[in-house]
Amino acid sequence: MKTSELKERIYNAQCIGNVEPIEYMVPYPNLRALIDGQNIKYGQKMVYAQKSLTSDKLYRMAQQTANWLQSNGAAPKDRVMLETLSFPESEIAALGIWTLGCSLVFSGDEDFKSASDATKPVFTISKETNLLKEISNFAEKFEPSVKSLLKDEAVVFCNNKKGYRYSHYNILVNTNGIQHGISLYEDQSFFVNLDPNSMPWVVLQIILPLYSGSPIDERNSDITIGVKNCDFNIQYDWSDLSKTKNNTLNVCYENTAFISIGREPIHLTAIDKTNKPEEISGHSVMMGFLDNEMNEKVFTGRALKIAV
Repeated sequence: MKTSELKERIYNAQCIGNVEPIEYMVPYPNLRALIDGQNIKYGQKMVYAQKSLTSDKLYRMAQQTANWLQSNGAAPKDRVMLETLSFPESEIAALGIWTLGCSLVFSGDEDFKSASDATKPVFTISKETNLLKEISNFAEKFEPSVKSLLKDEAVVFCNNKKGYRYSHYNILVNTNGIQHGISLYEDQSFFVNLDPNSMPWVVLQIILPLYSGSPIDERNSDITIGVKNCDFNIQYDWSDLSKTKNNTLNVCYENTAFISIGREPIHLTAIDKTNKPEEISGHSVMMGFLDNEMNEKVFTGRALKIAV
């Protein structure tokens, strides 16, 4: 199969009905613009309340991180691997990677060697890194030489020997679907506390507080999100969506992070059937696996097979 034909099949799977994945569906052209735009709108508002980190402070730290990464040889379009750091250093590192215009590479099973071999990152932020110390002397302003497009790669998530690729648009539109699905708005706060080893971490803990304008606040939260006993419970393993509860956030890595809330697919996602779905389509459908042989198997020309 020619590369151009595979790209067309992937693109077709990312459409939902006659609606193509086009830029006006989200208000930002890339993840860096999200960081920048929300700082303008919510600069003095808390993002991580327990760490006293406002949008403005995160914005400046992201730019410091971008300058630090650049000093270590990273450039726009490069891949940068992030090993596990403590909160909120992992989140700051990710924001800095996107500010520079790079792709974030991280692992779900801490098999960083396999992830590195598969993605060839130009630089690795190791788990021994004291990020806040490393970036402390760098300028708080960064001028990008290249601006990422919505269709460009933003994340490579490696898990169980698979490498999943996601665009800026994938991540923004999946976050948008979750925000509206759980009815989270800027006059509210929420709480989530995930390790940096899954796509729900990216969507819920990095992008959602910025996208929604709702701070993550453990002591004063209107909505709680976690793996159990929360307002919304994350479910990583499921076999039949029709049997899940209405407050369940069902994970599907082929669909960026989440496929549905209970039985209802998130906005701009379609499934072939509720009980044990086999195919999905829509704007959250990933860019594809790192391995094109796997892509050949799962992209049918109109959808993405998730039961392979």
